[in-house]
Amino acid sequence: SQSSRALPDGLPFHELSIPNEIERSVSELTMRSHGAFEKHRYASDSRRMAYYAVGRTNNQNDDGNNKSSGGGNRRCYFTGDVIPCGMPFYAGSVQQGPRTLVVFCLPSALDLPRGGIGNNVLVDNNNGGGGTTIDDRRERYLALLPDPDAAILEEMSRRYPAPFDTLPVQVRSPHCWRLFVKFCFFSGLPIAEGEMHYRVRSSVVGFSHLASARGEEIALSHEVMEAVNGEVSAEILRLPNQNLFDYLKRQYSQQSSKLREEVFVRSSWEMVRPEV
Repeated sequence: SQSSRALPDGLPFHELSIPNEIERSVSELTMRSHGAFEKHRYASDSRRMAYYAVGRTNNQNDDGNNKSSGGGNRRCYFTGDVIPCGMPFYAGSVQQGPRTLVVFCLPSALDLPRGGIGNNVLVDNNNGGGGTTIDDRRERYLALLPDPDAAILEEMSRRYPAPFDTLPVQVRSPHCWRLFVKFCFFSGLPIAEGEMHYRVRSSVVGFSHLASARGEEIALSHEVMEAVNGEVSAEILRLPNQNLFDYLKRQYSQQSSKLREEVFVRSSWEMVRPEV
């Protein structure tokens, strides 16, 4: 069956016949899209954010003297050592509403990799003269590290009994721990090796002249993308959209202020797909 719609004067025809099945399908699609937008328009006002557990030794050396405050709050929970940019690390996380509690542990705090050869793997001894790339060296380093299992957590508990006992019970399960390689620039959420995320293209100058980049990659967690656009829409979009850029500027104003306006353009981003 068909329905007819009257059209404005001046057109070469007065009515347009539309099959009811098509009209109904378009209406349903419009309502679903509108419903999805309404569902996430207010949810996205809840900032998706990581907050880091502060260990007992975070600001003190073993002799009780204060450590330098440099390096920010991305520190190993057990030793207080700063997590260098590009250094793989263990992290246990528990989501609590829009916030995620994260506990960091550097492999070196557990004398990993075994034999003390791990940090040397990350150094290019050829000084750029035909040496391997940082990604190649990081892959070799990751290959030397065991997955965080019950034995790893038992080692944490044995070496650092007091700090370990202060952790929430949920974080003491090996199911909460993974190996990570980078952070979401905006939310601070850790990003695991092979996990889908987004990053600003290397050809884009991302940081403003006033900000100190410190070699940090501008990466965006897929979790933030889902929080703003919804799980289904995030899969369809494939890249950050204007809705997400508005969210980043509103919810992460301090981090956004460090970036040039070019960062908030869709074509400046690329997807990093999960490894198969």
